[in-house]
Amino acid sequence: MRSALLFTTILLFAIVPFTNPVAARELDENSGITIIASFDNSTEMTTLNITMPVTNNATFLDDLKDTTFSIYKILAGDWPGTAIQTIASEIQFCTQGSSNSECSGSSFEIEYYPLLLDSHTEFEYVLAFNSASILSNTLEEIIRPSFAVENLSGTYSDDITTLVWDYPEGIPMNHSVMIYSHDSPTTRGNWNSLTKTIVSSSVSAGTTSFEINHSSYEVEREIYYSVTLLYDMSEDTRFLGTNTLTLPVKEDNKAPIFVGELDATFDFETAKTTLDWEEGIDDDDLSINIYRYEFEVELIDPNSIIATVDASLSSFEIEVPQGEHRRSIYAITLQDALGNELTQLTGLSPVSDYVLETTISTSTVTSITADRYGDGTVVLTWQDNTQNPDAVARVWRSTTGPIVSFDNLEELSPTNVSNGQFSHKPTNAQDQAWYAVTIEAAWGPSQQSWHDERLISGVNVMNSPIKETEEMIEEEEESNITSQVLTSTGIRNNLSRGNTFFLGQMTEGDMIIISTSSMVSNIACYDMSGEGSIINSRSDWALSFSANQSGEKCLGLISEGSEEFAFTLTWNYIEPVVNVQDDDDDDDDDDHDDKKGHNDKSDKKDAGKVIIGIIGIVLLIYLFAMMRSPTPEKLYFEEE
Repeated sequence: MRSALLFTTILLFAIVPFTNPVAARELDENSGITIIASFDNSTEMTTLNITMPVTNNATFLDDLKDTTFSIYKILAGDWPGTAIQTIASEIQFCTQGSSNSECSGSSFEIEYYPLLLDSHTEFEYVLAFNSASILSNTLEEIIRPSFAVENLSGTYSDDITTLVWDYPEGIPMNHSVMIYSHDSPTTRGNWNSLTKTIVSSSVSAGTTSFEINHSSYEVEREIYYSVTLLYDMSEDTRFLGTNTLTLPVKEDNKAPIFVGELDATFDFETAKTTLDWEEGIDDDDLSINIYRYEFEVELIDPNSIIATVDASLSSFEIEVPQGEHRRSIYAITLQDALGNELTQLTGLSPVSDYVLETTISTSTVTSITADRYGDGTVVLTWQDNTQNPDAVARVWRSTTGPIVSFDNLEELSPTNVSNGQFSHKPTNAQDQAWYAVTIEAAWGPSQQSWHDERLISGVNVMNSPIKETEEMIEEEEESNITSQVLTSTGIRNNLSRGNTFFLGQMTEGDMIIISTSSMVSNIACYDMSGEGSIINSRSDWALSFSANQSGEKCLGLISEGSEEFAFTLTWNYIEPVVNVQDDDDDDDDDDHDDKKGHNDKSDKKDAGKVIIGIIGIVLLIYLFAMMRSPTPEKLYFEEE
């Protein structure tokens, strides 16, 4: 029985393990964490040493790994009080990546250069965490007075970096100001090893600003600056104050370059020009400026900008105002956030070809024709619908073939487009010659004239040639026929072979009579009512007709047997003005009815007067012809 009890007891002891319990530890000011401060008088550096407790308490170490600490500087004996400086905040000494053995008993060192704080020299440091705090030993920090400028700041704009600083009170002024630049921030500890450049060593004491001009060279960088005071025997490079920049100055006068193609197309239906440069640029620091010019340029004019768009775009639409007829060149450039832009255009810059943008219905002359007169003069006529009184017509002549370009063309004297015609006598008349008329003018709001070089066959370009030469018929004998023209307006003139006569202005009812000294086989007028029209008189001595003819000209031909001669008559027909008066009331209608009979009688009397006048003119011509002795003259006809 005793053996069984003993065995059971031994078995229970084997099951229940022997333990050596460790007391739980709280993560507070009694957790065993220490902070010790020391100061080096030669280097003026303070060192803080923080040590974790030695423990194998896993729970405590896990809590320690999750805890963040802050370190404050206070005046000695002033805790709890106000911190005069924060040395570190929210830092961890042990992390979850650290093993328990690495964390237990580990030490951490923090070094920094304290600032001169008034006349105080004794301080303490507080390690704060989890609403708990651990105080360091009292430390005496003796800092020599700093001879340095304060509140240094730097800005960059338009090629100029400007540095500004303040002078502390009571500083000795027997020094010069040293200005340094460096690629990374400096501290008291890395100054000697830092790569730096002396920007200036001769700035006078008391100066509080300095400018660095980069306009003579390109610069694109982020740079730090430091300012020190150089005395005869010393230069304070401790950087205890704000005499060095903690943030860099961005200096950039290097313009971004846009290399590519720019295509401009105008749509008459939408009155919009589309610019396409194929591909944008994904850069938030860049934008695209769009410029428009009327002529080719090499240097960007800021006043010619029409839009600024995001650099990521690859196209843009421009609305062309109504009433415009313009020739445009477009250019685009890149601009960065600092305003840098390459204003010098090169062969690689995105510049479009000329694009014609027009929002008017007619911008060229139309219906161009040419006629040759008996003396060899060629007269061009056209229709001007441009409504541009200052437009200049440039006249072109080709003797080598139809006009499709400006190659091998002869330019004749310019004239005003509104004249509607141009005449010249070719010195080298050809059997075939083509003519064209283009316009040079300023349109819309533009004050700059330009040449519209469009050549449109059948519109402002003759699609068929004119014969400038004419075969002359040799005179074998003098003609016995003489002729003259007489009008009801009082014009009277002898006709001569091959000449042109202008009869002045004619109105409704005016008559024109062509008479001969004797009866001839035929008197004819061609093209009076349009090309190919004809009126004539067979075996007679006179031909009369109304001046109301659409052609306002008579290409005359008088024939007698084998003899004939040609001439040209022209005049200006003035359309009658019809005044229409609306009847305002019934009384006016009655008056109109009462006068109707009287007016009908008056119209008949007027018509009778015209007929009697014509008969009188015919009789006068007949008497003149009978009384006048004939003067032989050879006549000829020039076929058009």
